[in-house]
Amino acid sequence: MKPHLSVPCLVPLILAALAGPAAAADDAQCLAEYKAEEARITREAERKAAANPPGNDTGAQQRLMAGVHDALKAAADRAERCNRERHPPPPADAKQRMQHCANRADQQMLELRQRYAGQSKLSFEEQTTIRNEENRIATARMDCMQKVR
Repeated sequence: MKPHLSVPCLVPLILAALAGPAAAADDAQCLAEYKAEEARITREAERKAAANPPGNDTGAQQRLMAGVHDALKAAADRAERCNRERHPPPPADAKQRMQHCANRADQQMLELRQRYAGQSKLSFEEQTTIRNEENRIATARMDCMQKVR
């Protein structure tokens, strides 16, 4: 006997699959608005499916989910628009300044590796020093890039 899943049982799974990638708004208010709209759409779809269950009628299932998909897409588009409005684009020279941060960090890493090149057996202290210096360079790189944004 095949397992039978009802449409009301499938609706949350399908909605989660459709909405997951769309919930890309990273502004807290935009994300909250999107989540509220997503919950409303889910409740409405579950209510419609419960009131008029499509059963095994694939066409009815597709008609039900088409509206849900369109509503989720519109909600995701609004969330993305909200997010863009709340986060202005970076300055025009940001890419160049970020590249400068990366180049400086790459140069420092290269110098660090050259300093210890050819040494086959490093002491524990030397290994710790190298690791700490690598961490310091990586942190400085990220700090520099964050300031650019």
